[in-house]
Amino acid sequence: MIVTVLGTATPYPRPGDPCSGYLLQATDDPAGTDSAGTDSARRPTNVWVDAGTGTLAELQRHIGLDELDAVFVSHRHADHSADLLVAYYALRFSELRPAHPIPLIAPDGLVERLVDFLGPNAVHELPRVFTPVTMSGWGEHRLGDLTLEWGPVQHGVPAFGLAAKHRGRRLAYSGDSAPCTSLVELGEGAHLLIVEAGYDGAPAGPPVHHTPDDAGRTAAAAGAERLLLTHLAETVADDDAVRRASAEFAGDVRVARVGDRIEV
Repeated sequence: MIVTVLGTATPYPRPGDPCSGYLLQATDDPAGTDSAGTDSARRPTNVWVDAGTGTLAELQRHIGLDELDAVFVSHRHADHSADLLVAYYALRFSELRPAHPIPLIAPDGLVERLVDFLGPNAVHELPRVFTPVTMSGWGEHRLGDLTLEWGPVQHGVPAFGLAAKHRGRRLAYSGDSAPCTSLVELGEGAHLLIVEAGYDGAPAGPPVHHTPDDAGRTAAAAGAERLLLTHLAETVADDDAVRRASAEFAGDVRVARVGDRIEV
């Protein structure tokens, strides 16, 4: 598997840094199939993980829209989902678009929110673009040799972390979440664990994000091999985030940057 960083900014995009988004790519065995049931050995299976503002444009630097096999959206907040609105137009009307509806793996209610934004015609048009796969509790979805597993995490709204499994390799992603047991379970033994660090310090109320220190502790508890910090609070410098996480986690720690391509 290869993960490409499309954006990391929170809670709004910055010049050169869209909001949260990643391209996950996995090469199937020759007998593998894509979400339409056709042979997909000719190219990787491509999953757009979180559709934060600005990430659709970045996605197209790496793949054509007709090569997209699925979309995973961790939760409904705009910095993780807003580009679904323009993606609808791209996947419905562009010259290069998927030949069939692709899975949209998202929390319950997100498709209805899209319809509210797009207008009444979207009730009939969205099924031409997306096949909804609703997340509630734990679940999984297979795309050829790639298994996407999800579980609920702690963010104040319905939110889900992701574990991607392919040929014995495992990638896990927090979405947005406070430290929680389910995220540790998703990240157990991950070769790469991507964790947001949207807090500089502990909040006054119930937490809904990690600090860099929290991210290090989550990676250590999961027994992850590597930790990729993302979605950093704007008051936290990259080198300080790495230092703080490394104090809690003995593995490799780095900060995600737009355009990074990381082999899992």
